[in-house]
Amino acid sequence: MKIVMAAAECAPFAKAGGLADVLGALPKELSRLGHEITVIIPKYSLIADKYVSEFVLKETMELFFKGQQKTFRVFEYEQAGVNYLFMEYDDYFKRDQIYGQSDDAERYAFFNRTVLEIVQQRSLEPDIIHVHDWHTAAILLLLKEDSRYESIKSAKAVLTIHNLQFQGKYSKKTFLENFEMDARYYDEGLVEWDGNFNSLKTGIFYADKVTTVSPTYRDEILTDFYGEKLNSFLQEKEQDLIGILNGIDLEVYNPAADLSIVREFDVMSMEGKQVNKRAIQLKAGLPERGDVPLLTMISRLSGQKGIDVLQEVLPDLLSNEDVQFVLLGSGEEQYETFFKELDIDFPGQVSINIGFDEAFAHLLYAGADIFLMPSHFEPCGLSQLISMRYGTVPVANKTGGLKDTVLEYDEDLKSGNGFLSDFSKDSSFDLALQRCLTFYQQSDHWEAIKKNGMKGDYSWSRSAAEYAELYESLI
Repeated sequence: MKIVMAAAECAPFAKAGGLADVLGALPKELSRLGHEITVIIPKYSLIADKYVSEFVLKETMELFFKGQQKTFRVFEYEQAGVNYLFMEYDDYFKRDQIYGQSDDAERYAFFNRTVLEIVQQRSLEPDIIHVHDWHTAAILLLLKEDSRYESIKSAKAVLTIHNLQFQGKYSKKTFLENFEMDARYYDEGLVEWDGNFNSLKTGIFYADKVTTVSPTYRDEILTDFYGEKLNSFLQEKEQDLIGILNGIDLEVYNPAADLSIVREFDVMSMEGKQVNKRAIQLKAGLPERGDVPLLTMISRLSGQKGIDVLQEVLPDLLSNEDVQFVLLGSGEEQYETFFKELDIDFPGQVSINIGFDEAFAHLLYAGADIFLMPSHFEPCGLSQLISMRYGTVPVANKTGGLKDTVLEYDEDLKSGNGFLSDFSKDSSFDLALQRCLTFYQQSDHWEAIKKNGMKGDYSWSRSAAEYAELYESLI
Protein backbone atom coordinates (compact mmCIF):
# COMPACT_ATOMS: atom_id res chain seq x y z
CA MET A 1 0.00 0.00 0.00
CA LYS A 2 0.99 3.61 -0.47
CA ILE A 3 0.69 5.44 2.84
CA VAL A 4 1.27 9.13 3.55
CA MET A 5 1.64 10.26 7.17
CA ALA A 6 1.58 13.88 8.29
CA ALA A 7 2.48 15.12 11.75
CA ALA A 8 3.92 18.10 13.60
CA GLU A 9 6.96 16.18 14.85
CA CYS A 10 9.02 13.12 14.02
CA ALA A 11 12.08 11.62 15.71
CA PRO A 12 14.96 12.02 15.29
CA PHE A 13 14.42 15.30 13.41
CA ALA A 14 12.05 17.30 15.64
CA LYS A 15 10.79 16.04 18.99
CA ALA A 16 8.68 17.51 21.77
CA GLY A 17 7.10 14.30 23.06
CA GLY A 18 5.89 10.78 22.40
CA LEU A 19 4.25 11.70 19.10
CA ALA A 20 7.71 12.10 17.59
CA ASP A 21 8.74 8.65 18.79
CA VAL A 22 5.72 7.08 17.11
CA LEU A 23 6.47 8.82 13.81
CA GLY A 24 10.08 7.80 14.14
CA ALA A 25 9.31 4.09 14.56
CA LEU A 26 5.93 3.14 13.03
CA PRO A 27 6.77 4.16 9.42
CA LYS A 28 9.98 2.10 9.52
CA GLU A 29 8.07 -0.96 10.64
CA LEU A 30 5.42 -0.47 7.96
CA SER A 31 8.19 -0.17 5.39
CA ARG A 32 9.64 -3.49 6.61
CA LEU A 33 6.23 -5.02 5.93
CA GLY A 34 6.60 -3.95 2.31
CA HIS A 35 4.50 -0.79 2.23
CA GLU A 36 5.52 2.48 0.58
CA ILE A 37 5.68 5.15 3.30
CA THR A 38 6.01 8.92 2.99
CA VAL A 39 6.19 11.09 6.12
CA ILE A 40 5.62 14.85 5.82
CA ILE A 41 6.56 17.30 8.59
CA PRO A 42 7.52 20.99 8.72
CA LYS A 43 11.19 21.84 8.24
CA TYR A 44 11.84 23.47 11.60
CA SER A 45 15.01 25.49 12.11
CA LEU A 46 15.73 23.37 15.21
CA ILE A 47 16.39 20.23 13.13
CA ALA A 48 20.04 19.26 13.63
CA ASP A 49 22.51 20.23 10.91
CA LYS A 50 23.69 16.61 10.56
CA TYR A 51 20.28 15.80 9.07
CA VAL A 52 19.67 19.04 7.21
CA SER A 53 23.02 18.71 5.43
CA GLU A 54 21.70 15.53 3.81
CA PHE A 55 18.30 16.94 2.80
CA VAL A 56 17.78 17.21 -0.94
CA LEU A 57 15.75 20.12 -2.35
CA LYS A 58 13.10 18.58 -4.61
CA GLU A 59 10.55 21.27 -5.45
CA THR A 60 9.51 24.84 -4.96
CA MET A 61 5.73 25.19 -4.82
CA GLU A 62 3.24 28.00 -4.55
CA LEU A 63 0.07 28.19 -2.53
CA PHE A 64 -2.62 30.86 -2.23
CA PHE A 65 -3.17 31.26 1.52
CA LYS A 66 -4.97 34.00 3.44
CA GLY A 67 -5.16 36.25 0.40
CA GLN A 68 -1.50 35.94 -0.55
CA GLN A 69 0.59 33.82 -2.86
CA LYS A 70 3.11 32.00 -0.67
CA THR A 71 6.14 30.07 -1.88
CA PHE A 72 7.39 27.04 0.03
CA ARG A 73 10.07 24.47 -0.63
CA VAL A 74 10.06 20.69 -0.27
CA PHE A 75 13.13 18.74 0.85
CA GLU A 76 13.58 14.99 0.78
CA TYR A 77 15.49 12.57 3.00
CA GLU A 78 15.41 8.79 2.87
CA GLN A 79 16.18 6.44 5.75
CA ALA A 80 15.30 2.83 6.53
CA GLY A 81 13.02 2.60 3.51
CA VAL A 82 10.96 5.65 4.51
CA ASN A 83 10.71 8.76 2.33
CA TYR A 84 10.68 11.87 4.57
CA LEU A 85 9.51 15.16 3.08
CA PHE A 86 10.11 18.46 4.86
CA MET A 87 8.02 21.52 4.05
CA GLU A 88 10.06 24.69 4.44
CA TYR A 89 8.38 28.03 5.07
CA ASP A 90 10.53 30.10 7.39
CA ASP A 91 7.90 32.68 8.35
CA TYR A 92 6.02 29.94 10.19
CA PHE A 93 8.60 27.32 11.10
CA LYS A 94 11.92 29.05 11.64
CA ARG A 95 11.28 29.01 15.36
CA ASP A 96 13.10 27.84 18.49
CA GLN A 97 10.29 25.53 19.54
CA ILE A 98 7.68 23.36 17.85
CA TYR A 99 4.55 24.38 19.77
CA GLY A 100 3.28 27.17 21.96
CA GLN A 101 3.45 29.96 19.39
CA SER A 102 0.78 32.66 19.25
CA ASP A 103 0.07 31.85 15.59
CA ASP A 104 -0.11 28.05 15.93
CA ALA A 105 -3.59 27.98 14.37
CA GLU A 106 -2.33 29.78 11.27
CA ARG A 107 0.96 27.89 11.05
CA TYR A 108 -0.61 24.46 11.12
CA ALA A 109 -3.52 25.44 8.87
CA PHE A 110 -0.88 26.42 6.31
CA PHE A 111 0.98 23.15 6.87
CA ASN A 112 -2.29 21.21 6.44
CA ARG A 113 -2.83 22.69 3.01
CA THR A 114 0.80 22.26 1.93
CA VAL A 115 0.62 18.55 2.79
CA LEU A 116 -2.18 18.03 0.29
CA GLU A 117 -0.43 20.22 -2.28
CA ILE A 118 2.69 18.07 -1.94
CA VAL A 119 0.73 14.82 -2.17
CA GLN A 120 -1.14 15.98 -5.26
CA GLN A 121 1.66 17.76 -7.13
CA ARG A 122 4.13 14.91 -6.53
CA SER A 123 1.52 12.36 -7.69
CA LEU A 124 2.01 10.25 -4.57
CA GLU A 125 -1.41 8.64 -5.14
CA PRO A 126 -1.81 7.37 -1.58
CA ASP A 127 -4.17 4.59 -0.58
CA ILE A 128 -4.11 5.95 2.98
CA ILE A 129 -3.55 9.42 4.42
CA HIS A 130 -2.80 9.02 8.12
CA VAL A 131 -2.71 12.16 10.26
CA HIS A 132 -1.76 12.57 13.92
CA ASP A 133 -3.28 14.81 16.61
CA TRP A 134 -4.90 18.19 16.14
CA HIS A 135 -2.04 19.84 14.24
CA THR A 136 -2.80 17.79 11.10
CA ALA A 137 -6.37 16.63 11.79
CA ALA A 138 -8.00 19.30 9.60
CA ILE A 139 -6.16 17.89 6.56
CA LEU A 140 -9.05 15.44 6.40
CA LEU A 141 -11.58 18.29 6.05
CA LEU A 142 -9.63 19.67 3.10
CA LEU A 143 -9.17 16.22 1.59
CA LYS A 144 -12.89 15.45 1.66
CA GLU A 145 -14.41 18.89 1.03
CA ASP A 146 -12.00 21.06 -1.00
CA SER A 147 -12.41 20.64 -4.76
CA ARG A 148 -8.73 21.52 -5.28
CA TYR A 149 -7.79 18.01 -4.16
CA GLU A 150 -10.13 16.06 -6.41
CA SER A 151 -7.37 13.79 -7.73
CA ILE A 152 -6.54 12.36 -4.27
CA LYS A 153 -10.04 12.20 -2.75
CA SER A 154 -10.15 8.43 -3.08
CA ALA A 155 -7.50 8.08 -0.34
CA LYS A 156 -8.87 6.65 2.89
CA ALA A 157 -8.36 8.79 5.98
CA VAL A 158 -7.02 7.65 9.36
CA LEU A 159 -6.53 9.88 12.41
CA THR A 160 -4.57 8.87 15.50
CA ILE A 161 -5.35 10.60 18.79
CA HIS A 162 -2.18 10.67 20.88
CA ASN A 163 -3.63 12.92 23.60
CA LEU A 164 -7.26 14.03 23.60
CA GLN A 165 -6.47 16.91 25.95
CA PHE A 166 -4.98 18.94 23.10
CA GLN A 167 -7.67 19.68 20.51
CA GLY A 168 -6.70 22.87 18.66
CA LYS A 169 -9.68 25.02 19.65
CA TYR A 170 -10.08 28.38 17.93
CA SER A 171 -12.78 30.89 17.02
CA LYS A 172 -15.08 30.72 14.01
CA LYS A 173 -13.25 33.76 12.63
CA THR A 174 -9.91 31.94 12.88
CA PHE A 175 -11.38 28.95 11.04
CA LEU A 176 -12.78 31.08 8.22
CA GLU A 177 -9.56 33.07 7.82
CA ASN A 178 -7.17 30.13 7.89
CA PHE A 179 -9.11 27.53 5.94
CA GLU A 180 -11.06 29.70 3.50
CA MET A 181 -13.98 27.28 3.62
CA ASP A 182 -17.67 28.10 3.55
CA ALA A 183 -19.14 29.21 6.90
CA ARG A 184 -21.69 26.38 6.68
CA TYR A 185 -19.06 23.88 7.81
CA TYR A 186 -18.96 25.71 11.11
CA ASP A 187 -22.64 26.65 11.30
CA GLU A 188 -23.79 23.08 10.62
CA GLY A 189 -21.49 21.74 13.35
CA LEU A 190 -19.15 19.78 11.08
CA VAL A 191 -16.03 21.51 12.43
CA GLU A 192 -17.52 23.21 15.50
CA TRP A 193 -17.74 21.78 19.00
CA ASP A 194 -18.70 23.48 22.25
CA GLY A 195 -18.69 26.94 20.65
CA ASN A 196 -15.31 26.74 18.93
CA PHE A 197 -13.71 25.52 15.76
CA ASN A 198 -12.16 22.28 17.00
CA SER A 199 -9.37 20.89 14.84
CA LEU A 200 -9.31 17.45 16.45
CA LYS A 201 -13.08 17.06 16.35
CA THR A 202 -12.93 18.01 12.67
CA GLY A 203 -10.46 15.23 11.98
CA ILE A 204 -12.53 12.72 13.94
CA PHE A 205 -15.62 13.66 11.94
CA TYR A 206 -13.94 13.23 8.55
CA ALA A 207 -11.77 10.20 9.37
CA ASP A 208 -12.74 6.79 8.04
CA LYS A 209 -11.11 5.28 11.13
CA VAL A 210 -9.84 6.85 14.35
CA THR A 211 -7.18 5.14 16.44
CA THR A 212 -5.89 5.73 19.94
CA VAL A 213 -2.47 4.68 21.23
CA SER A 214 -3.74 1.98 23.62
CA PRO A 215 -6.89 -0.15 23.94
CA THR A 216 -7.67 1.10 27.46
CA TYR A 217 -7.35 4.76 26.43
CA ARG A 218 -9.79 4.04 23.59
CA ASP A 219 -12.37 2.96 26.16
CA GLU A 220 -11.52 5.73 28.62
CA ILE A 221 -12.10 8.61 26.21
CA LEU A 222 -15.70 7.50 25.74
CA THR A 223 -16.37 8.43 29.38
CA ASP A 224 -17.06 11.78 31.02
CA PHE A 225 -13.94 11.56 33.19
CA TYR A 226 -11.41 11.11 30.38
CA GLY A 227 -13.40 12.37 27.40
CA GLU A 228 -12.29 16.05 27.56
CA LYS A 229 -15.86 17.12 26.60
CA LEU A 230 -15.62 15.19 23.32
CA ASN A 231 -16.85 11.87 24.69
CA SER A 232 -20.45 12.23 23.49
CA PHE A 233 -19.22 12.87 19.95
CA LEU A 234 -16.71 10.01 20.17
CA GLN A 235 -19.54 7.71 21.23
CA GLU A 236 -21.19 8.45 17.88
CA LYS A 237 -17.98 7.28 16.17
CA GLU A 238 -17.44 4.34 18.52
CA GLN A 239 -17.63 1.67 15.82
CA ASP A 240 -14.79 3.40 13.95
CA LEU A 241 -12.65 3.93 17.07
CA ILE A 242 -9.83 1.43 17.57
CA GLY A 243 -7.11 1.15 20.21
CA ILE A 244 -3.67 0.04 19.01
CA LEU A 245 -0.90 -0.06 21.58
CA ASN A 246 2.27 1.89 20.83
CA GLY A 247 5.63 0.18 20.81
CA ILE A 248 9.16 1.49 21.24
CA ASP A 249 12.09 1.52 18.84
CA LEU A 250 14.10 -1.50 19.95
CA GLU A 251 17.18 -0.25 18.12
CA VAL A 252 17.16 3.06 20.00
CA TYR A 253 16.32 1.45 23.33
CA ASN A 254 18.51 -1.63 23.61
CA PRO A 255 20.47 -2.20 26.83
CA ALA A 256 22.74 -4.67 25.03
CA ALA A 257 23.91 -2.11 22.47
CA ASP A 258 23.20 1.36 23.92
CA LEU A 259 26.14 3.71 23.44
CA SER A 260 24.62 6.23 25.89
CA ILE A 261 25.07 3.97 28.90
CA VAL A 262 28.26 3.05 30.75
CA ARG A 263 27.99 -0.75 30.52
CA GLU A 264 25.76 -2.77 28.22
CA PHE A 265 23.76 -5.68 29.62
CA ASP A 266 20.92 -8.05 28.79
CA VAL A 267 18.45 -10.33 30.56
CA MET A 268 20.99 -13.17 30.70
CA SER A 269 23.80 -11.05 32.10
CA MET A 270 22.64 -8.12 34.22
CA GLU A 271 25.82 -7.11 36.03
CA GLY A 272 26.04 -4.01 33.86
CA LYS A 273 22.91 -2.61 35.47
CA GLN A 274 24.77 -2.08 38.75
CA VAL A 275 27.61 -0.35 36.89
CA ASN A 276 25.11 2.08 35.38
CA LYS A 277 23.53 2.64 38.78
CA ARG A 278 26.88 3.71 40.22
CA ALA A 279 27.41 6.00 37.20
CA ILE A 280 24.08 7.72 37.94
CA GLN A 281 25.01 8.18 41.60
CA LEU A 282 28.38 9.60 40.66
CA LYS A 283 26.89 12.00 38.10
CA ALA A 284 24.05 13.00 40.44
CA GLY A 285 26.33 13.58 43.45
CA LEU A 286 24.67 10.83 45.50
CA PRO A 287 26.44 8.24 47.68
CA GLU A 288 27.60 5.31 45.53
CA ARG A 289 25.63 2.49 47.12
CA GLY A 290 24.43 -0.64 45.42
CA ASP A 291 22.05 -1.61 48.23
CA VAL A 292 19.87 1.52 48.28
CA PRO A 293 16.78 1.61 46.01
CA LEU A 294 17.33 4.24 43.31
CA LEU A 295 14.03 5.76 42.14
CA THR A 296 13.73 7.91 39.05
CA MET A 297 11.24 9.86 37.00
CA ILE A 298 11.78 11.23 33.50
CA SER A 299 8.81 13.40 32.62
CA ARG A 300 7.21 16.59 31.51
CA LEU A 301 6.19 18.26 34.78
CA SER A 302 2.47 18.82 34.35
CA GLY A 303 -0.75 18.03 36.14
CA GLN A 304 -1.43 15.08 33.83
CA LYS A 305 1.74 13.35 35.03
CA GLY A 306 0.59 13.14 38.67
CA ILE A 307 3.22 15.44 40.16
CA ASP A 308 0.64 16.39 42.78
CA VAL A 309 0.70 12.76 43.91
CA LEU A 310 4.48 12.90 44.36
CA GLN A 311 4.11 16.12 46.34
CA GLU A 312 2.19 14.06 48.90
CA VAL A 313 4.26 10.89 48.73
CA LEU A 314 7.93 11.83 48.24
CA PRO A 315 8.65 13.97 51.35
CA ASP A 316 7.38 11.23 53.70
CA LEU A 317 9.10 8.51 51.70
CA LEU A 318 12.47 10.28 51.76
CA SER A 319 12.09 11.03 55.49
CA ASN A 320 11.21 7.48 56.48
CA GLU A 321 12.93 5.22 53.96
CA ASP A 322 16.53 4.71 52.88
CA VAL A 323 16.02 5.55 49.18
CA GLN A 324 17.49 7.84 46.53
CA PHE A 325 15.52 9.81 43.95
CA VAL A 326 16.68 11.34 40.66
CA LEU A 327 14.42 13.50 38.48
CA LEU A 328 14.96 14.54 34.86
CA GLY A 329 12.35 16.84 33.38
CA SER A 330 10.87 20.30 33.11
CA GLY A 331 7.48 21.93 32.94
CA GLU A 332 5.13 23.97 35.11
CA GLU A 333 6.86 26.38 37.47
CA GLN A 334 4.99 25.19 40.58
CA TYR A 335 6.25 21.66 40.07
CA GLU A 336 9.80 22.69 39.22
CA THR A 337 9.81 24.71 42.46
CA PHE A 338 8.59 21.71 44.47
CA PHE A 339 11.41 19.51 43.17
CA LYS A 340 14.06 22.20 43.70
CA GLU A 341 12.93 22.53 47.33
CA LEU A 342 13.03 18.74 47.65
CA ASP A 343 16.64 18.86 46.47
CA ILE A 344 17.48 21.32 49.27
CA ASP A 345 15.54 19.43 51.97
CA PHE A 346 17.11 16.03 51.26
CA PRO A 347 20.80 16.50 50.42
CA GLY A 348 22.55 13.25 49.53
CA GLN A 349 19.22 11.59 48.75
CA VAL A 350 17.84 13.64 45.88
CA SER A 351 19.14 14.93 42.54
CA ILE A 352 16.87 17.26 40.56
CA ASN A 353 17.79 17.91 36.94
CA ILE A 354 15.56 20.49 35.27
CA GLY A 355 15.65 20.19 31.48
CA PHE A 356 16.25 17.24 29.22
CA ASP A 357 19.36 15.27 28.31
CA GLU A 358 18.82 12.28 26.01
CA ALA A 359 22.01 10.47 27.04
CA PHE A 360 21.30 10.96 30.76
CA ALA A 361 17.75 9.71 30.21
CA HIS A 362 19.12 6.47 28.75
CA LEU A 363 21.47 6.11 31.72
CA LEU A 364 18.57 6.60 34.15
CA TYR A 365 16.49 3.96 32.39
CA ALA A 366 19.47 1.60 32.51
CA GLY A 367 20.72 2.17 36.05
CA ALA A 368 17.70 3.02 38.19
CA ASP A 369 15.84 0.36 40.17
CA ILE A 370 12.33 1.84 40.16
CA PHE A 371 10.55 4.13 37.69
CA LEU A 372 7.69 6.34 38.92
CA MET A 373 4.64 7.08 36.70
CA PRO A 374 1.75 8.37 38.86
CA SER A 375 -0.07 9.79 35.81
CA HIS A 376 -3.71 10.80 36.19
CA PHE A 377 -4.15 9.72 32.58
CA GLU A 378 -1.69 8.28 30.09
CA PRO A 379 -2.86 7.58 26.52
CA CYS A 380 -0.08 5.04 26.11
CA GLY A 381 3.13 6.04 27.82
CA LEU A 382 6.53 5.07 26.50
CA SER A 383 8.60 5.50 29.65
CA GLN A 384 7.20 2.40 31.33
CA LEU A 385 8.01 0.35 28.21
CA ILE A 386 11.54 1.71 28.03
CA SER A 387 12.16 1.25 31.75
CA MET A 388 11.04 -2.39 31.61
CA ARG A 389 13.23 -2.98 28.58
CA TYR A 390 16.17 -1.91 30.77
CA GLY A 391 15.13 -3.94 33.82
CA THR A 392 13.83 -0.94 35.77
CA VAL A 393 10.58 -1.70 37.57
CA PRO A 394 7.64 0.68 37.00
CA VAL A 395 5.27 1.84 39.72
CA ALA A 396 2.34 3.35 37.85
CA ASN A 397 -1.28 4.37 38.04
CA LYS A 398 -3.77 1.99 36.44
CA THR A 399 -4.83 4.11 33.46
CA GLY A 400 -4.54 4.08 29.67
CA GLY A 401 -1.50 2.32 28.27
CA LEU A 402 -0.07 1.88 31.77
CA LYS A 403 -2.93 -0.49 32.57
CA ASP A 404 -2.33 -2.33 29.28
CA THR A 405 1.41 -2.85 29.80
CA VAL A 406 2.24 -2.87 33.53
CA LEU A 407 1.10 -6.09 35.19
CA GLU A 408 0.96 -6.30 38.99
CA TYR A 409 3.55 -8.71 40.34
CA ASP A 410 2.20 -11.99 41.76
CA GLU A 411 4.66 -13.47 44.25
CA ASP A 412 3.12 -16.96 44.08
CA LEU A 413 3.35 -17.22 40.31
CA LYS A 414 6.35 -14.92 40.01
CA SER A 415 4.47 -13.24 37.16
CA GLY A 416 4.03 -9.55 36.43
CA ASN A 417 6.47 -6.75 35.72
CA GLY A 418 5.57 -3.88 38.04
CA PHE A 419 3.17 -2.37 40.56
CA LEU A 420 -0.10 -0.50 40.07
CA SER A 421 -2.32 1.92 41.96
CA ASP A 422 -5.69 3.38 41.10
CA PHE A 423 -5.47 6.34 43.50
CA SER A 424 -8.21 4.99 45.75
CA LYS A 425 -7.52 4.88 49.49
CA ASP A 426 -7.24 1.08 49.37
CA SER A 427 -4.89 1.15 46.41
CA SER A 428 -2.98 4.42 46.62
CA PHE A 429 0.25 5.19 44.81
CA ASP A 430 2.03 5.19 48.15
CA LEU A 431 0.89 1.61 48.88
CA ALA A 432 1.95 0.47 45.39
CA LEU A 433 5.37 1.99 46.00
CA GLN A 434 5.62 0.31 49.42
CA ARG A 435 4.81 -3.08 47.84
CA CYS A 436 7.56 -2.44 45.32
CA LEU A 437 10.11 -1.56 48.01
CA THR A 438 9.18 -4.68 49.98
CA PHE A 439 10.00 -6.90 47.01
CA TYR A 440 13.19 -4.94 46.36
CA GLN A 441 14.52 -6.44 49.61
CA GLN A 442 13.78 -9.98 48.35
CA SER A 443 16.39 -10.66 45.71
CA ASP A 444 14.75 -13.73 44.13
CA HIS A 445 11.47 -11.88 43.60
CA TRP A 446 13.24 -8.71 42.47
CA GLU A 447 15.24 -10.58 39.85
CA ALA A 448 12.01 -12.19 38.59
CA ILE A 449 10.25 -8.84 38.27
CA LYS A 450 13.16 -7.28 36.37
CA LYS A 451 13.49 -10.24 34.02
CA ASN A 452 9.74 -10.39 33.38
CA GLY A 453 9.93 -6.76 32.29
CA MET A 454 12.96 -7.27 30.08
CA LYS A 455 11.40 -10.27 28.32
CA GLY A 456 8.26 -8.36 27.28
CA ASP A 457 7.49 -7.67 23.62
CA TYR A 458 7.52 -3.89 23.24
CA SER A 459 8.36 -3.84 19.53
CA TRP A 460 6.53 -1.88 16.89
CA SER A 461 6.23 -4.97 14.67
CA ARG A 462 3.05 -6.14 16.43
CA SER A 463 1.48 -2.68 16.35
CA ALA A 464 2.53 -2.05 12.74
CA ALA A 465 0.84 -5.28 11.69
CA GLU A 466 -2.37 -4.05 13.36
CA TYR A 467 -2.16 -0.73 11.51
CA ALA A 468 -1.54 -2.54 8.22
CA GLU A 469 -4.58 -4.72 8.85
CA LEU A 470 -6.64 -1.61 9.56
CA TYR A 471 -5.46 0.07 6.32
CA GLU A 472 -6.27 -3.07 4.31
CA SER A 473 -9.77 -3.22 5.77
CA LEU A 474 -10.38 0.30 4.44
CA ILE A 475 -9.15 -0.23 0.90
